[in-house]
Amino acid sequence: MSYMSELSKKIELVKGRLKEEFLADTRPWVVTFSGGKDSSTVLHLVVDMLLEMKNEGIKQSKKVYVVSSDTGVEMPLIEDYVGNKLNQIREFSKKENLDIHVEKLSPKVTESFWTLLLGKGYPSPNQTFRWCTDRMKIRPATYFLKSLSDQNESILMLLGVRSDESISRAASIEKRTDNHRGFSMHPDIPNAFIYSPIKDWTNPEVWAFLSTHSAPWGKHEDMMALYDKGSGEGDCNVALNPESSSCGKTRFGCWVCTVVGKDKSMDNMLKNPEDMWMEPLHEFRNLLEDYRDPDSGKRQPRRRNGQKSIGPFKLETRKELLEKLLSTEQNLKTELAGKTLISDDEIVQLQVEWLNDGDFFESAINIAKKYGRNVNYESVKAFNEDEQEYIDGICKENDINKELIDYIMQCEHSYRHHSIRSKAFSEFETIVERFAKGQLNEV
Repeated sequence: MSYMSELSKKIELVKGRLKEEFLADTRPWVVTFSGGKDSSTVLHLVVDMLLEMKNEGIKQSKKVYVVSSDTGVEMPLIEDYVGNKLNQIREFSKKENLDIHVEKLSPKVTESFWTLLLGKGYPSPNQTFRWCTDRMKIRPATYFLKSLSDQNESILMLLGVRSDESISRAASIEKRTDNHRGFSMHPDIPNAFIYSPIKDWTNPEVWAFLSTHSAPWGKHEDMMALYDKGSGEGDCNVALNPESSSCGKTRFGCWVCTVVGKDKSMDNMLKNPEDMWMEPLHEFRNLLEDYRDPDSGKRQPRRRNGQKSIGPFKLETRKELLEKLLSTEQNLKTELAGKTLISDDEIVQLQVEWLNDGDFFESAINIAKKYGRNVNYESVKAFNEDEQEYIDGICKENDINKELIDYIMQCEHSYRHHSIRSKAFSEFETIVERFAKGQLNEV
């Protein structure tokens, strides 16, 4: 039997199994979709199965949810690509009268990348402190899927994972305990089951399928072109995939990713003349990695709990990075075509976090306005416009640098919960002395 005949047989077996399981109960299906080759293959097979059932006159008995993650910091080309795919799937489902619901999951503004990094000062993620995946992917997916499971008593998640991807992936899949239907329990979501319909497919079989079968909602060629551009070996799957490998390596993902030392997918993208406009994004990503270094001078000498150790980014560092981010956004205005690198809601949340660190001058809002972002914000705790002008006047009248006053106020604010505040005075002296010497740094 020829290779393509073998593949055709495999395709029919998977679709037959999908149909059997679809009709076996009423629990809704959740197809995780990243836009990559494996998740595209699974969704393609599911949609083909639904269309065949429709042609056979079999009524769709349950909802199918197509779930995708939007971290807010995806590579712009990938963000556009996935957004277009989701729109195509929505339109196709409506046209064919299929009960498919497309859900794009995003982190809460209080847990977004920029809120945590620029707002709270989290150092950029690395292998030992990879806070990004949990906050930006796992939690949003958990909130949605737990709610869906509670509403329906149970759900079935279809994942595009395969044993052929890597030795570690094969070992992880092998450890799973499947029930008599080949489903495994999700370790964190009650009554959520997992099914991997193409886990035994090889990499060549996936590519052969995508190359010879047009997507019901459009085409796969644009996805293949992206793989060629980035030389990607895979894609960052939506979270809650127990066998999912980490993002990074040569996988498409976030343009700010510092989990790995070198972003190979972006490096390869920048070799293409039409994508070279993203170079400033890559430079910003590298800056985040440099500033994370304990010897960079950009981080506080203590943690937020007061423990003496390398801590979060200093407030001045966060201000510097926000200014650099918005400057980059402004310079790439044409290429970004109306998109922003940080949302208005996130800028407001930055100001909320900075106020907690003693920034009473609404620095985040003022920096945003400097770069044309008219963010609607009014704080009841920070100095209002009249108060800021009054302080400016006093500083000018007495020839006092406003930056020095800002530092002293931040220092004083850091002692707001201390029963003994005498140490604050010695810190005030240190601030003034270092300012006089041109060595002012956060304490």
